[in-house]
Amino acid sequence: MPSLSGIARACHRRRWTTVIGWLLVALTLAGVGGMAGPEFDSEYALPDTDSQRAYDVLEDHFPERAAGTGDIVLYADAGLDNPAIRDRAEQVLDAARSADPVVADVIPHTDAARGGRVSDDGTTGIATIVFTTSRTEVPDEAAEAIKERLTALSGQGLTVELSGTMFAPVPSTGMSETVGLAAALVILLAAFGSLAMAGLPIVVALTGLLASLGGVMLLTKAMDVPDFSMSVALMIVLGVGVDYALFIATRYRTARRDGQSPQDAVATAAGTSGHAVAFAGTTVIVSLAGMFFMGVPFVYGLAVACMLGVAVTLGLALTLVPALLALTDRWLTPTGRLERRTTRRATATATGTGAGMARRRPLAVALGGTVVLLALCAPATAMRLGSADAGNAPASDTTRRAHDLKQEAFGPGSTAPFMVVADLHGATPGQLDELARGLQSTPGVAAVTPPALSPDGQAAVITVIPTTTAQDEATPELVRELRQDVLPRAAHGTDTRLHVGGVTATFQDLTDRMAGRLLPFVLAVVVISALVLAAMFRSVLLPAQAVILTLLSLGAAYGLLTAVFQWGWAAGLFGAGRTGPLESYMPMTLMALLFGLGMDYQVFVLTRIREAHARTGDARTAVGEGLHASRRVVLAAALIMAAVFASYTLSPDRIMKQFGLGLAAGVLAAAAAVLVITPALLHTLGQRAWPTHRVRPGGIPVRIPPGARPRSDEGAVRMRTRR
Repeated sequence: MPSLSGIARACHRRRWTTVIGWLLVALTLAGVGGMAGPEFDSEYALPDTDSQRAYDVLEDHFPERAAGTGDIVLYADAGLDNPAIRDRAEQVLDAARSADPVVADVIPHTDAARGGRVSDDGTTGIATIVFTTSRTEVPDEAAEAIKERLTALSGQGLTVELSGTMFAPVPSTGMSETVGLAAALVILLAAFGSLAMAGLPIVVALTGLLASLGGVMLLTKAMDVPDFSMSVALMIVLGVGVDYALFIATRYRTARRDGQSPQDAVATAAGTSGHAVAFAGTTVIVSLAGMFFMGVPFVYGLAVACMLGVAVTLGLALTLVPALLALTDRWLTPTGRLERRTTRRATATATGTGAGMARRRPLAVALGGTVVLLALCAPATAMRLGSADAGNAPASDTTRRAHDLKQEAFGPGSTAPFMVVADLHGATPGQLDELARGLQSTPGVAAVTPPALSPDGQAAVITVIPTTTAQDEATPELVRELRQDVLPRAAHGTDTRLHVGGVTATFQDLTDRMAGRLLPFVLAVVVISALVLAAMFRSVLLPAQAVILTLLSLGAAYGLLTAVFQWGWAAGLFGAGRTGPLESYMPMTLMALLFGLGMDYQVFVLTRIREAHARTGDARTAVGEGLHASRRVVLAAALIMAAVFASYTLSPDRIMKQFGLGLAAGVLAAAAAVLVITPALLHTLGQRAWPTHRVRPGGIPVRIPPGARPRSDEGAVRMRTRR
């Protein structure tokens, strides 16, 4: 199997073939994916859960209730029974009925027997649109057409708003991607003073963007992929695409400055930084693969989409980058005044206050940095998991306005109903009425609808309205009380099987499953990464500190998300809207992504320090030299990736805001840890951090006799490089 250096040499020699080949692949994937058309699916199917069993009963006995539904919320100060308002409301309902073939029925707000509702003061009514398909299969174009047609009928004393996931706006991240790329270009130019050095990573990121865009669109034809997966995958591609290309390109430029030929320099870059990039990318892919053990089918599509994006980016970094280095070699190294200025900046960065403090007071710096990270992690101890609803949407959106009208007219729990589904097996109407009375008397229940029998008489549904909102901590507690106490007591001595379903209960089952499997997932990722690092560096202490600091960086990201989205700190700055829990899958996905990204910086810096240690034999000198060689690159890479991720907080979508802010915070915390705490720890540990086998650049172990001072192998390295 060819080595990374061999692959880089081959791509360097066949530069035009490699560049044109990747361009054709990217354009073909994007073109074919666009022509095929993506088919995203956000159905939250959860096998072996109570909510899924409730849905199965509905599908068997109430097919119309298993179909997708959306609400038309009507509001009039004059009252809905006003003759003029009543006529306007009928026009709205007729317009909804005419939306064939996607609309199967429209239940008027006045039809209480079928679920229509009018508030006690008569100003607000809720009509229901019943679709011919499930809510996730309603075509976006049809839902948008219905929304435009019905909301356009607002006026003359009547307000019309719509609620339902099919009417929620499809988030656009085009602005975020543009801002992120522009920020990356500015940072690259400021850090390296070379247009070629700045442009090369951008070209790689854009190529990865095209290829991943098409790949994810085609993926939706093969498996269920959530609608936000595309945005997350592209965000990852942009961030890691720039970073991976930057690591390899800067190492190539350093080798060229040291006098190596282009062929030897690209081999050196691939054999050192390329290995770090390969390790980091593989760690991210393995971590994402662990999401398949969470038992949540819709997460599989998210994981595969992100794995696809990382794999494409990794392939580009190891093949396209060497080819582009061959084409841009003459422009990569700045000269004259610009060269002197960038050199002075690099020297100032490497010998700045932080580096000096790490040398003079390493233990104090290590402890102080750790305390700061722990403080940032503290809010995460109060982290709650759940799911956003329309109440977290921007006030400009019709689903948010419908949500607010419902709560004002019918109470906070009107937007968080759940269904008690009874698989009867011979239960009598009297028993169902007794069940309804028991539910009504349960603390936390605001209202209960009369039992509705299925056409075949084999099942019944009771809608329960809680007194609290979907994101209130009391609502999931009510679901648990019904399942563990109220319903078992009601079904005791009968063959009736009772289940709690609906959107609120489904999201609670999703949260419980994610929370229950998060710890084993984290342990598996940590153990695998630590073992690989131990084999790479032949050390126990180095992997231990790398894993611990990466976990603390992850905790800092969790802490910031909790403070902003759950507590409301600086929520206005990020456009977070109303406070609420974090998305249930957010901690697991951030863990999978950030652990690999954080480890990337650790491996890059430790590799440079290891090479310096192999050359000098002095542990503390090696820390200074390795940090001098890597600090500016890691800092620039972290700032670029954070800028790309943070740009996604500009998206109106709450999920993308959480992903963007969490990833940006985690990357910055990881970079700060590896540039400040890691050098301080290595200064403190000294020679104890390194194994008894010295490792030359290129991975060749050299046995150090006990008590002997290792000789410099600089000449051997140069000789091997020339060959």
